Amino acid sequence: MAAINKHPEARTTERMVTFEITTAHPLPVGQQVFIAGNLEMFGAWRPDGFPLTRLDDNLWSGYAVIAEGAAVEFKITRGSWSTEEADADGAPRREHHSLGAKGPVAFRYTVTRWIDRP
Repeated sequence: MAAINKHPEARTTERMVTFEITTAHPLPVGQQVFIAGNLEMFGAWRPDGFPLTRLDDNLWSGYAVIAEGAAVEFKITRGSWSTEEADADGAPRREHHSLGAKGPVAFRYTVTRWIDRP
């Protein structure tokens, strides 16, 4: 007979986070887009922490299942801090992207510039 969980609040629930990243300019074959973020699953801020899958020359996708309640902060890179997303002035993006801590999330975003490319 299966045990009954008398403490449902102790049960960890999970949620799906989907990333869909478009690059304004196509990336050559062999280049990759990554999520570098605060959670271990996203590399704990390693610039090549969470690789996305190339769907087209400028479309990348991936998904992660994370604990409900876990806030997500991240940046978008091409595998190193010298190839991260840039602000309009060409400097590294000042703020992290962030996602709320509840429910499933689909993050759709276009990278218009990288710090190593005009």
